[in-house]
Amino acid sequence: MNDRKPLYLLLFSTLVTEFACNLPTGALPLALLRDGATHSEVAFAMGGGMFAQLLGSVPVGALVDRIGRLKTIRASVILMALSNFGMGFMHGPVWGGLLMALRGFSMMSYVTAEFAYVAEIVPAERSVSAVSTLGMIANFVFAFAPAIAVWLWRHNIAREQFWWGGVLILAGGSALWFLPQRHDLRTRKRSRLILMRSAWLPAMAFLTAAAMQSGVNTALAVITFTQRGIANGALIFTSMALVTFALRYPAGRFVEKYGPRLMTIPVVVSQVIGCFLAATAYDPVHVLVAGAFLGAAWSAVVPVGVGLFFEHSSPRTRGIAMGVYNLSFAIGTSGGALLAALLVRFGYSYAIAISACALAPLIAVPWVFLRMRREPQGRAGIPANARTAR
Repeated sequence: MNDRKPLYLLLFSTLVTEFACNLPTGALPLALLRDGATHSEVAFAMGGGMFAQLLGSVPVGALVDRIGRLKTIRASVILMALSNFGMGFMHGPVWGGLLMALRGFSMMSYVTAEFAYVAEIVPAERSVSAVSTLGMIANFVFAFAPAIAVWLWRHNIAREQFWWGGVLILAGGSALWFLPQRHDLRTRKRSRLILMRSAWLPAMAFLTAAAMQSGVNTALAVITFTQRGIANGALIFTSMALVTFALRYPAGRFVEKYGPRLMTIPVVVSQVIGCFLAATAYDPVHVLVAGAFLGAAWSAVVPVGVGLFFEHSSPRTRGIAMGVYNLSFAIGTSGGALLAALLVRFGYSYAIAISACALAPLIAVPWVFLRMRREPQGRAGIPANARTAR
């Protein structure tokens, strides 16, 4: 069924809640430094959300299938608001890490339930681009929200911006109570609970490899580019987010028309170029160009991953499929951050770490072509029996 009203409600909710939830990305490090935290303590606190997603992705996916999309997504909004309100009142790196973990867990839960729900309100051949459109909103907001948070901080709007962020989350989340129940699905209580399928492993490997650059850049990019004499070391994130926003919908339509496997090739090419450019970037122009290539790759990673998982999941297992999808990204970003930390610890540089991220998808992509079982597919690369498969 093609129902536009629920999609518009989800777009509005995503725009508002993503903006508010990304304010701490820019301002919380400054708040923790003002509290007296060291740089390592700030890094630990900011990584709390990453590890919460790593541990919670699969359980949340199973929960989405068991209790339904709407209950999960509405509860997630309340938890997101609580994390923002908490940051407005609680100080220190321990509380910062715990609240970032709550934020990361709730945002991951929101995305898992949202993606599973939106796949049921559009025709099957448009499900990938519908999910990609919601991802576009998140990328667009991420390009500006952290920078706006820093600007607010510099204009003496400190932790109170988190309070207002909590209010915005509740306002945006209120739209979710108008979503129709008829699109919600859940497994029967006596149904066997599926937590993993071997058919998902090639997709997991590819998404994990593609996400490693995000972990490396989060850990080291700003510090590295600042040391290289670039005034704003976060330029690479802005460039990535804007290019991802611009190309996400076309990438989703390409996946629907030609299937997800073919799109892995430009992903790998763009990521290889972007990583090597970032490794050798010593001026703002080269940083922006590197970010553009990484953004082009990232724009297609999400629709490719969604397409691969949708091929091997039914509507009633869509939640756990999206949970494993999120787990793949969490493993990649956590692994990239750990790789960066270990290499720096033993005297290596950001250039080595980000170059390793250029090679990882090259290793993973052959598995996608050779090992993923082909099923009868419709025009969008979604199985012809996707609506009835169990």
